[in-house]
Amino acid sequence: MKFIKTTADEHLGLSAVYFLEVIMNHIRLIKIRKNEIIKAWLLQRKGFKETLKKYKDYKTSPATEGFISFYHKFTNQSADNYWVFYNNKITGAICIVSKPDCMWIGKFYILPEFRNKGIGQQALLLAEGLYPDAKRWRLDTIFEEKNNIHLYQKLGYREYGERKTVNDKMTLINFQKEIE
Repeated sequence: MKFIKTTADEHLGLSAVYFLEVIMNHIRLIKIRKNEIIKAWLLQRKGFKETLKKYKDYKTSPATEGFISFYHKFTNQSADNYWVFYNNKITGAICIVSKPDCMWIGKFYILPEFRNKGIGQQALLLAEGLYPDAKRWRLDTIFEEKNNIHLYQKLGYREYGERKTVNDKMTLINFQKEIE
């Protein structure tokens, strides 16, 4: 794993702002800047569109989140939002929230055309590496999404707490990973 402090100009031809770039097997996490917020919101909608269609969760799905709500979460002081790049293409995003007792993986998605290539697994490992002092990581995911469950378990996450039924098609399950 390699951590590099660089300018956006050197990699993407963007304005000369500093950001943290993390590289692992052609996968990079780059902080999403405030001037990219509309793009981030639109890609989130695309990233969760399939699960919205499958589970019909119109109340809580990130695919239906309004821009104002997204903006408030994005600008939360304890949240860090990263693009997931693979071979210099944006393939998804991850939001990491610092809570008093853990690091919370909020919205995390890989766009459909990039799934099942190991990108999500590497992105999670990179994200964890950004916060070396974190002793506990938590998230929730859809119980019916067996690929998600497999990924988190493979990376050492274990189920905790109670499951929450969202509707007759979907249940949320909580995972956590303790780091010694």
